[in-house]
Amino acid sequence: MRSKIGRFTFMTACIVIAALTAGAAQGVALSPMETMKGVVAEVFHSLQAYPVDGPPENLPRRREEIRKIIDGHFDAVQMSQRALGKYWKEISEDKRQEFTRLFYWRLYNFYIMRLEAYSDEKVIYNKELLKGNVAAIYTQVSSKKYPEFDIEYRLRQNGDEWKIYDVVIEGVSLVANYRSQFNSFLGKKSFDELLKALREKTPEDSLH
Repeated sequence: MRSKIGRFTFMTACIVIAALTAGAAQGVALSPMETMKGVVAEVFHSLQAYPVDGPPENLPRRREEIRKIIDGHFDAVQMSQRALGKYWKEISEDKRQEFTRLFYWRLYNFYIMRLEAYSDEKVIYNKELLKGNVAAIYTQVSSKKYPEFDIEYRLRQNGDEWKIYDVVIEGVSLVANYRSQFNSFLGKKSFDELLKALREKTPEDSLH
């Protein structure tokens, strides 16, 4: 059991490293593959510039840099809508916005605490599939400590940018996993109770 948890933790960390590579077009319309390859270098640069084993001031600087990358390349609204599924249509715009903020912080916190432990991953880009305004990037991730495994990144075009709306690890969708959890909760309790539960787990100063 412990080995499975450890592997899941490692895979989650790797999601961040490559999933954050979902788009860095700066005035130029890049393909999803080109975008990912460009931003992954940005992520690794942040990890190397402010290493975990460096001075204490590295911590806030590293997290600030990584947060900027996440903010720019995750489609928080799309991920939130997909994670809520049918319940999204049933709630007001105000509640949608609050849920998106709370859910986004949950994702960010889940990612960042694991991401910081890794910096030696190798991302292999296998293929890119395009269909209209959505794309899938198929990659493999390996490191010195763990075996290689597959990750699929699902992206959606937003203007000239491609932003990530789901990550699939060895066939398991991150968004679908959260949707299952939320559906289970909302099958027994109200949406207001879900918001309350998320608020209680979210520091007030983390949502600015």
